[in-house]
Amino acid sequence: MGSSDFCPITPRPTPSPTPPLAPSTATPLSRPADIPPEDEEEHEATLRHHFRGWALSERSRETGSWAWAFGYDIQRAEQRRWVCRACIRKKNPCPGNFDSDGIQNAYNHLFTEHGIRAPSSKTKGTAEKKADSISVKATGQKSIVESDLHNPREQAIANTFIKRFDRDHFQRLLMNWVVARNHSFSIAEEKELREIFDYLNPSVSVRDANLTHTTIKEKVASAFKQHKQKVVEVLRKAPGLIHISFDGWRSGNRHALYGVCCFFRDENNRPCKATIGVPELSVSHTGTNIAAEILDVIEAYQIQDKIGYFTLDNAENNDTAMEIIGGELGSVGKARRGRCFGHTLNLSAKGMLFGHKADAFERQLSGQAPLSEAEHLLWQKRGPVGKLHNIVVFIHRSDKLTNLLRELQRTSFDQSPDPKVKTRKALDVVLDNDTRWLSQLYMIRRALKLRDYIELLIARYRVDFEQQHKTKRGTTKKSAKLPYICEPGHQLSDKDWEVLEIFSELLGYYECTIKMLEGDGQIRKRKRGWTGSYGNIWDVIQGFEFPLDKLEGYKVMAEHFPDPEHFRININLGWQKLDKYYQLLSETPIYYAGLALHSAYRWKWFDRKWVDNPEWIRQAKQIVHDVWHYDYRETSLPRMAVSDERPAPKRRKTYSNPFQEFLEENRCAGPATQGDDRLEPFEDEYQHWISNHESGDAQVRDPLAYWHEKRFKYPRLSRMALDFLTIQPMSAECERLFSAAGRMVTPLRSRLEAQVIGTCQVLRSWLRAGIIRDLDPFFVSVAEEQDNLKIANMTDDELQEWATAWLEDVVECHGEESSKI
Repeated sequence: MGSSDFCPITPRPTPSPTPPLAPSTATPLSRPADIPPEDEEEHEATLRHHFRGWALSERSRETGSWAWAFGYDIQRAEQRRWVCRACIRKKNPCPGNFDSDGIQNAYNHLFTEHGIRAPSSKTKGTAEKKADSISVKATGQKSIVESDLHNPREQAIANTFIKRFDRDHFQRLLMNWVVARNHSFSIAEEKELREIFDYLNPSVSVRDANLTHTTIKEKVASAFKQHKQKVVEVLRKAPGLIHISFDGWRSGNRHALYGVCCFFRDENNRPCKATIGVPELSVSHTGTNIAAEILDVIEAYQIQDKIGYFTLDNAENNDTAMEIIGGELGSVGKARRGRCFGHTLNLSAKGMLFGHKADAFERQLSGQAPLSEAEHLLWQKRGPVGKLHNIVVFIHRSDKLTNLLRELQRTSFDQSPDPKVKTRKALDVVLDNDTRWLSQLYMIRRALKLRDYIELLIARYRVDFEQQHKTKRGTTKKSAKLPYICEPGHQLSDKDWEVLEIFSELLGYYECTIKMLEGDGQIRKRKRGWTGSYGNIWDVIQGFEFPLDKLEGYKVMAEHFPDPEHFRININLGWQKLDKYYQLLSETPIYYAGLALHSAYRWKWFDRKWVDNPEWIRQAKQIVHDVWHYDYRETSLPRMAVSDERPAPKRRKTYSNPFQEFLEENRCAGPATQGDDRLEPFEDEYQHWISNHESGDAQVRDPLAYWHEKRFKYPRLSRMALDFLTIQPMSAECERLFSAAGRMVTPLRSRLEAQVIGTCQVLRSWLRAGIIRDLDPFFVSVAEEQDNLKIANMTDDELQEWATAWLEDVVECHGEESSKI
């Protein structure tokens, strides 16, 4: 660092570097040969002016640093400093100077301020190294082609490009990107994308590393065949049962596809998932045909003996399909079939919103963009929600009304004395999606926010309409027909708005329930700041109890609501649909076992919540006991390795919604068992566990981690618990698969074959699950592999010679191409 006797250095870039100073051939203090004596005397006078009290060093030894050839060596007492010759010659008011021990600063100063580089084979400063690195990364095809091959620095940069480029790895990355992001195969042929590749590294074109759409298609098929065996091995080695979820979907280009997803555990009992097939069902969608396709997929992965339970929607053809699948796999299909909770909740919400024959009402709608008069009347008959739908559609279809709604909001915001209100942005209405209840909830919520503006908009729109159709006498023309939203019978009354507020609150309970159960059961760090999972089978029974409790409460309060009889009927319809499927839970042990084997609930939850239905409790306990007795109690166990890896992290709850609060309130593990709770030889694991409680049971957030830790004490019961706790409560994974496939099958890709769609989605799933690390379908030909091996065994000198020859070929080819233009 500089002392107080002289100016500190202020590094700054120079637009054009000064020519390098000729280094001395004798000592660093000797005068460079190209500087006349009188000029050197003048420079030393300038040096003395800046550094009063300092003298030229009288050291008797040479220094090994090349920087001294470009600087003065001065000293005072025991201090020595390096002063930049170039700064002195240029009469810089603050010449560069550094302590002799910090010579690295001198390197950086010479390069940054004067463009002076280190001599060949000499130590470089950090600034020069960084600049070289940036230069290598930023140099494109044109600069390499035009580089001087006899210039050591430019040759080194070119050689670096050649050494670093891995053709195989580049193609793997390109393939991964295309598959993972559902891009069109032809995107790899886009001229602009290839120009970017060439700019970053000319080796892409020179080594013919670009891929065509046909090549990608072939390699996708090759990758699937290559990696499928690895997936088979992973599934075969899974420590427990493999559960299945499947559903149907029609792609935009009219392929009838079935998505087949599986759920299993890894060696540390962490939940995993993968898509294992997307077959096309080109025949009628009968249960028999569906079962045949699903069985083909299962057999292709050799997991017939490991299949556990299925999660499907309530379609009738799934009943038949499960009978056939169960018969083929040696189980009772009905007992192995779980029902998608989301589908059940959807049926309940539609019944509550649209009353009797909601499905028939949905079929009556044309689904076309314009709202026909007939459809308008259909919606109007559905009460306040139907009226609101008509108003929202009318506003949404009109640019004039949409802009008027925004204008009314902005005017109101501007008149507010609150500065925060002034900065608000105007909102638009939210259009619902026919009879999808969540979209109706979002429509209602937005309308409640905009109520004042919507009412004002309708009033103003009516005034404008009457003004436009006024006769000379000042009356409205008889031929003029009022728009729907202006007719008194189609407008929302105060009572209608009250009903909408109630529906918003009630559907909000449905929403928080469905969002808790539509996940995949995998533990992740969530956006809300907690670590945990959504989509847990042990929450399904309470997922029924929570909305049923809310509906029963609203039934009691119905007398105080507007139009109480109509409202009570709709509430009853929603309740009846939920209750119908609640009763069907006893068809399978899935839900009882999932809740009873969670240490924070156990059978105590049933004893408390079903206290008025002792027969339900007895039946549930018998169902779970039978599964334990016949399927797990005497089962042989594979050898369990002791893993050093810890189980999944415990959940940290920092966010909750009403359903989560309901779950917390219903934790009811009993007090810890006093005395010795050791499991005696030949003692029944299940009976021992349900009879003994530990002090931390009620605080367990992750039952999978709990049973992973208990696997040595309860080897068979832990296996049963982990098998049931990894069953999916919803077939949401299939919906996510179809959503991704929908992004792949765009209108511009209408010719995509069903097999290509399915293969890409399966590979995408394997990549995201980490089952395969990359797509590497034998990219390298035999000749290329031999060349790569030869290059890998070259010495540095041989590699440099080879790279120089390669670069000369590139320059020659570039010259030939330029001459043709």
